[in-house]
Amino acid sequence: MSTPTRFVAFGDNHGDMADDEATDALCEFIKDYKPTVRVHLGDCFDFRSLRRGVGNDAEGAESLMADIQGGEDFLARTKPTVYLMGNHEHRTVSLQHTSGSAIVRDYCADLEARIKTAAKSCGAKTILPYHAEKGVYRLGPVAFIHGYAHGLNATAEQGKHYADRGGALIHGHTHTLAQVNLTKAEGGAAFSAGCLCQKDAMAYASHRLATSRWGSGFAAGWVDGKDWKVWLVHKVGRSWIWQTDLKVYTPKARA
Repeated sequence: MSTPTRFVAFGDNHGDMADDEATDALCEFIKDYKPTVRVHLGDCFDFRSLRRGVGNDAEGAESLMADIQGGEDFLARTKPTVYLMGNHEHRTVSLQHTSGSAIVRDYCADLEARIKTAAKSCGAKTILPYHAEKGVYRLGPVAFIHGYAHGLNATAEQGKHYADRGGALIHGHTHTLAQVNLTKAEGGAAFSAGCLCQKDAMAYASHRLATSRWGSGFAAGWVDGKDWKVWLVHKVGRSWIWQTDLKVYTPKARA
């Protein structure tokens, strides 16, 4: 067995609504585990004042400056090597084509460019759009996406679609921590990597039952050829618990 490639996958910190404790835990894990591949799963920025249907309420009148700074600070700390645009970043792309205001269209074009520049300056070599086909990053048998499904079956549904037979899928977007073993997939599995935002700070989600299932955390693992391992890191009680030493046991062939 060769030296496995270590990775960590995280996201949904949502700009200035990032959970500082969870972010600290992620950074400490990165320091301990030393993953060479660090995948940001998207929604590094919230852009709530750009969401569809926003009106003249508090969110619509809110400046984006703190949000942008929060997202850029998060990138500077975590230094992702892969950046997947989420549906919140995609708001800057959508408005370039749908807004009736030239000022809004131009501002969103500049904002999209600023996101990509920030990601590149922090070490991102791969930046993929929010797109159900073009937004998939693959590291051997493990696929990574932001997320393109909702509901209780989102992890299983996306796993069946994106995971290779015998491989794995890791996604963000739903803010939940979950593992689903895929049927008829030769050991394949799908993982929802939680979120790194403050649940109580996200006003637009406070009236949704699904918000009660959100969980702070991220995913980590390794890949070696067709072999892989993924686990979820999250808070247990008052502490974050993880194991970073890597041991692989290969049974000897029996006569």
